[in-house]
Amino acid sequence: MGLSDPGTAGFWDSIYDDGTPPWDQDQAAPPLVRGVDALTVPAGARVFVPGCGLGHEALFLAAQGYAVTAVDFAAKAVAGLRLRAAKAGLCLDVVQADLFELPTVMDDSFDLLVEHTCFCAIPLDRRADYVQVAARVLRPGASLLGLFFEVDGAPEEGPPFPTTRADVVHYFEPVFHIQNLEQPPDSFSGRRGREWLGHMLRR
Repeated sequence: MGLSDPGTAGFWDSIYDDGTPPWDQDQAAPPLVRGVDALTVPAGARVFVPGCGLGHEALFLAAQGYAVTAVDFAAKAVAGLRLRAAKAGLCLDVVQADLFELPTVMDDSFDLLVEHTCFCAIPLDRRADYVQVAARVLRPGASLLGLFFEVDGAPEEGPPFPTTRADVVHYFEPVFHIQNLEQPPDSFSGRRGREWLGHMLRR
């Protein structure tokens, strides 16, 4: 069951067992780099990166002087990020955990959450829960910067699971003030026109 259920760590570990995951671009996503640069988040602020994978955004954020906590379900992703951070001489907290079982010590702890296609990897019946987790770890008024991948198809075909701009608004708007949600011009090749860059504030 674990190797076929995206709600288990075994599913994601099996993907990393096959080598570099197909979604990995070996660098931080340009829209997120630009988006972080445009925010007025002070150096040293605490930043949370859910579903960090091999951690390109987490490493970028740590290099900018932020106090980064990066979380992933897959042990191999966590190990890979820790190795990359050590090689780069960067300090960040890398945690292997289920996002839906985060310790309460993380509540109201972060000034910014940066998510890169984590939402589209969440099964539809847990998306509202994921948004609540995002709100739970952020301080009131804190920012969420997300790059959401647009996906067509039936729910059983994921991950990635079906995702549209309307889905992002539907799930996040009750909990976040959506400041901006637009298709970025600087997505990776092959993703242009299929991503939404959103900036939101926790209510």
